[in-house]
Formats: sequence, C-alpha cells, structure tokens
Amino acid sequence: MHIRSGITLTETVAMALVVVVVVTLAVVLSGPGCEREMGGHGYICMSSLNSISKAIIIYKGENDGEWPWLYDTITEWDKTAVGTNRDVSPFGEKDDPNNPKHRSVTSLMFMLVRMNQSPGMFRCPSDRNSEVDLETKADANDGDILEGEYYWDFSTPQNVSYSYQAPRYVNSTTYANGVNKNETEVVVLADMTPAATNPGWKPADVTELHGAALETQVSPNHNGKEVNVLRVGGDVQSHKRPDVGVDKDNIYTASGAPSAGSRSATSLDIRKHLSARDTFLIGPVAGKAK
Repeated sequence: MHIRSGITLTETVAMALVVVVVVTLAVVLSGPGCEREMGGHGYICMSSLNSISKAIIIYKGENDGEWPWLYDTITEWDKTAVGTNRDVSPFGEKDDPNNPKHRSVTSLMFMLVRMNQSPGMFRCPSDRNSEVDLETKADANDGDILEGEYYWDFSTPQNVSYSYQAPRYVNSTTYANGVNKNETEVVVLADMTPAATNPGWKPADVTELHGAALETQVSPNHNGKEVNVLRVGGDVQSHKRPDVGVDKDNIYTASGAPSAGSRSATSLDIRKHLSARDTFLIGPVAGKAK
C-alpha cells in the first residue's frame, strides 16, 4: 500500500483559493446591505410581523374568527393621534356607541396587546425613533382603567412602527372594518407609510418609478429600500416596492375604486377607501392625544 507523505502544489493552490473565497464571502455578508438581505434588522422586522400574525390568530380564536374592530360609528380614524382616549373604555359608561369617542387606528392593533401579547412586536428595529411601550397597563386608577388593567391604545406614536389597514368608508358617519377575512391576499399591515413621518409627503403614481424616486414612496423604516408586509391570510413577505397589494395595488394610497385597488392611485383621502380589496395603510398618527 502506498502512503502519501505530503500534498501537491495543485492541492495547495486549491486550498488557498477556497480560503480566499470564504474570506471574501465573509466580508461581503458582513456589509451594510447584507443586514437587509441576509438577516439583521430585516429578518427581525419580518419576525415581528410573524409574531403579529400569530397574535391575530389568537385574537380571532377568541372573537368568533373576526379581526379587531370597535364601532362602525367611530370617525376620523386617519386624523386621530395615537393614545387618544386610551383611558376610556369603548364599552364603558363614558363612551356611547351612537356617538363614540375618536380612536386612533393603532387602537385596533393594541387590541392584540390586550390579549397579553408583547407590545414589542410592534417596533421595527430599523425604526430608530421607535421604543417599546412600557406603559400598556395603568400603575394606578386612570379614567376608566383600574390599576393593573390594560389601556385601550399605545402611549405614543413611537411605540408603533407599522401602519394598519384603514377602516372602509361608508358615509360621513359610518365606517366598516377595512379587513375582510376572506380576502387572504390583501396586505393588512406593513412597515409604516411615508405619511406617518412626513406630513408633507405626496404620493406618486409608482407604476414606472424606480431607483431614488421609488424610494420616496416606500416606508422610511428601511430607508426606502424595502417594505415588509403581512397579508390577511398570514403570509409575511419582503418587497422593494409599495405596489404589492391585490392587482399591484399601492398599499399606501386609497384607490376610490368600489371593488379593487390601484397601482396608480395617489390619494390619501380615507373617503376614497371603499373596498376591502384596496389596501390603504394609515397611522401611526403623531400629535397630542386628546
């Protein structure tokens, strides 16, 4: 039997090349772009959306399969700041279903927290201004909320990095739940709309937009580079564009169409949100809570 006592020059070169390739890959994968593509904040954000999806399943299991909702008679969802009337129970003596107090759209998301789910899942790690809500329960009696009980909304806009499907406009005094449980491909929640941090933001027709122009139309959470979305059916996905709703609907605008969304829509008017197939994500609304 012949036993080799060393390695050839060819084998030495091959091994050296393998080392170079491994080192090069390590450098590339540790670069700033990789955090979004291969892990880091991007994956943590998607993990948060998966947690929200699971929390929704728990909520629906306790509420006859229905999505979070309050009263059809609540108005001004798109104008009401986070935390407004958080100390007033919508089912208590201080609120009237026929003339209910205003609520922020984030109060619908907070209904998951009231099911003992972590408020931290509503914070995207790439949203540098965000912070976990540490005041989800009252330290002492506060309005309708007794000591140790949950409030009815987050404390501040900084507690929420995501936008939620707007209620559907029926008429000036009536809104319906914007989520139809049967429309499984509709985006119901995603990285926050550019309108949340830029009151002067102007939506554009994104049909032909690319590059820097497109980035102005994508969530600021990831510097306009991507948007992570949660669909009604529970799927969590990452995209580079906002036109990822049903039939390439722009998820940050209202189409005005009675049955579907629109890729070219540029309206932020909630009165044009007429269909549950049209994703129109709003909130969190900044400002002083009333």
